[in-house]
Amino acid sequence: MDNAHSSLTISRSVNQAMYGSLEDLISEDKLKEITADTINGIPVLENGQVVLKPKDSHLDGLENQPEGYTDSDEYLSEFLQILKTRTVIVGVGGAGNNAITRLQESGVTGAVTIAVNTDAQDLYYANADQKLLIGKDVTGGLGSGNNPKIGEKAAESDLERVRQITKKNIVFITCGMGGGTGTGASPIIAREAQKAGALVISFCTLPFKMEGEEKKIVAYEGMLRLAQYSDTIIPLPNEKLMNLVPNLTLMKGFKIMDEILIRSVRGIVDLVSNCGLVNLDLADVKNILSRSKGIGGYIGKSEINMEDITRDSGSPALTPMVKEIIREKTLKALHNPILEIDPSEIHSCLVSITGNQYLTLAQVNEIVSTVSANIQPDAKLKFGAMIDPNTDKIHINVIGQGPISPYLKAAQEQM
Repeated sequence: MDNAHSSLTISRSVNQAMYGSLEDLISEDKLKEITADTINGIPVLENGQVVLKPKDSHLDGLENQPEGYTDSDEYLSEFLQILKTRTVIVGVGGAGNNAITRLQESGVTGAVTIAVNTDAQDLYYANADQKLLIGKDVTGGLGSGNNPKIGEKAAESDLERVRQITKKNIVFITCGMGGGTGTGASPIIAREAQKAGALVISFCTLPFKMEGEEKKIVAYEGMLRLAQYSDTIIPLPNEKLMNLVPNLTLMKGFKIMDEILIRSVRGIVDLVSNCGLVNLDLADVKNILSRSKGIGGYIGKSEINMEDITRDSGSPALTPMVKEIIREKTLKALHNPILEIDPSEIHSCLVSITGNQYLTLAQVNEIVSTVSANIQPDAKLKFGAMIDPNTDKIHINVIGQGPISPYLKAAQEQM
């Protein structure tokens, strides 16, 4: 296989059974530590990211190099560092700051993380590359008091600084709906990013039913405004998680929602910024996730234990039993029970596959073919593959576009 972008189209075979993909996260306490190395000259991962060696030189006259100029490794390394700053992940409000903190702790080197809040204390304790306290003259740094109008006013009052952080190629926005800052400020941030020509991908959590009808209405209004300025929006309802695993502790429940969100973001960032066996570029991501065919977003993940597919044969040979395991795990990534979206309606899709040095072409083919067979027959499909020699699993992440979320549809019908 070469490094060309690949897409597979095979005959339609939709499996109607519903699969879950929460067990990996429910039983998981922390991410594994990974050390850096190379395999046949291909950079591998540290905490899920390709590590670039820091250079002391600087980029001078980027746009005025003479024809025939040969670019050094130092030059390219620093140029990659500049490109990194063209992708940002913005966490807005308390829930968004929590997600950014968790993302920062897990390690992300392909994008800049930014925490935005009206509450100075919450922002102080957030962990991010950059922080932005908006609306100091509006709130005095004391927060928005669960009032979206205050959150909106705070963002509007700091519009110039908001514009500076959103002049990028890709802007991810994470927030919780139903409160003040996330609900009110995130649509303003998305609007400015869209004006600047960025691809805007938004993730928002929705409140529990027990929090009341008024908070649900506030969340719906905020989600609709955020959707207006997003290329792709993915609502994550807290209530659905409670229905699926009601005995989960509160802390672990919120951690799972954060993990679902941050691993999806990292999946895209990794594919664009890291060097792998099969690479995707920014143009691929824009082509798959742009607003041209709608804003309905989909995310899903699953993992395959290498032990499960080598136990019987002692090798990663693609036996009928191994094929069935791979197919079942891939379907788990496609049938996310939290989102309640039929994967057969997905019309564009990115598939991220990470495995160790024993990841085979046949395994990748089985994964991508299973995805292709269960989405729309004429869907756009791109996949990327990366090598991590320290993992004992095959990680499958899927993000795509399809029908709008039933929660977004409910909001449209109710408002």
